[in-house]
Amino acid sequence: MKCLPLLSAAAAALFLNSCASLHCAPEKTAAPCERCFEKISNASHGDKYPFWVTRSPGKPVLLLHAMNGLSPRTLELAREMEGWGCRVYLPSLYGPSIKKANDAYGFDDVGGAGRYLKKSPDWNTECPGDAGQILDDIRGMAGWVSRREGGRDVVVIGNCLTGMYPLVLMDEPFVKTVVLCQPATPLKKLGQVLLDLPQKPGLAAALGLPEEQVGRALDAMGQDRSKRVVGFHYTHDPLGAFEKFNTVSRRLGERGLGDRFATYLLAPMADRDAVAAAGSWTEVGSTHQRRTLLLPHSTIINAATPCDRWWFREHLRAALAAP
Repeated sequence: MKCLPLLSAAAAALFLNSCASLHCAPEKTAAPCERCFEKISNASHGDKYPFWVTRSPGKPVLLLHAMNGLSPRTLELAREMEGWGCRVYLPSLYGPSIKKANDAYGFDDVGGAGRYLKKSPDWNTECPGDAGQILDDIRGMAGWVSRREGGRDVVVIGNCLTGMYPLVLMDEPFVKTVVLCQPATPLKKLGQVLLDLPQKPGLAAALGLPEEQVGRALDAMGQDRSKRVVGFHYTHDPLGAFEKFNTVSRRLGERGLGDRFATYLLAPMADRDAVAAAGSWTEVGSTHQRRTLLLPHSTIINAATPCDRWWFREHLRAALAAP
C-alpha cells in the first residue's frame, strides 16, 4: 500500500525540471545509438525489466536510473563508464513501455514517470520506512547480474529516486561497493520544494528503507571489512535532503564503521568551510551554483554545471577503480 499520495501533476513537472532539464545543458539531448548496447531480458523477471548492457567486458556495475527514467544522459554516463573499464547494466525500472509501446530506451519524462509510479503497486516513494516491492526486484537484478558475470562482485549505483536503494544490498556477498547519489526518497511535497521548507520531523533524515533490511546491511558491513559505501551530494540540494547522509554517517559511526562511508560533497563557496567542519566527510568541494528554486540536484548523471559534473565523475571513476 502507498503511505502517502505520490505527486501531483505539478510536482511531477517540477521533478522533470530538476532531474533532467535544468542542469549543465537545459536542452534535450539525443540518446546514444541503441546499437552501442546489448539489449537483454532479465532471467529473474522475464520481460518486466528490460536491460541494456554496455558491450565491452569490465567490472560489473548495476546503474539505477533517476525518476526521469533511462534518460539520454544516464545512457551517456554508462558509455563513459565503459571507457573506465566497467560493464554497465541499465534496467528500465518502469518496464519496457511507460507512455507508449517500447519507449523505455532514452525515456526522459518525469511527468510520465510520475503517472506510471502512481499506478504501480511496486513503489512507495513517499513512505519513510518502505520503498516497496521494487527493492526486492532490484535485489533480484543484482543477483542475476552477478550470476551472468560468473559470480563476480557487482557495484550498485542509485540516483535520486533510487539514490538510497543500493544500501540494503550490502548484505549480499557479491555486493562490496554501493554508490548513493543525491537520494530523494521519501519525496518532498511540491510546496516544500518551491518554498524551500523542511519536511516533517524525521522525514528529511529518513532513508525510505525497511529498518530490518538496513540493519542486515550494517551487520554485513561489520562482518566484512571490504564492504564500503560511496556517496555524492550537493549540500544545498532542494529535492534530496542532505540530512539523509547525516543519518547514514551516524548509523555507520555507531557501529565503528564510519571510515567505510566515502562522501564527496559540493557546497556553495561561502558555506564550504562550515560544511567541511561539521562532519567527517571525505572531500568537500565548492560550487559556484547556488540554489535557484530547483538547482542543483543531479550529481553524476547531470550536475548543475560542467565543472560540477567533471568533479563528481572524477571521484566516481576513482572509487570504481579502487579494489
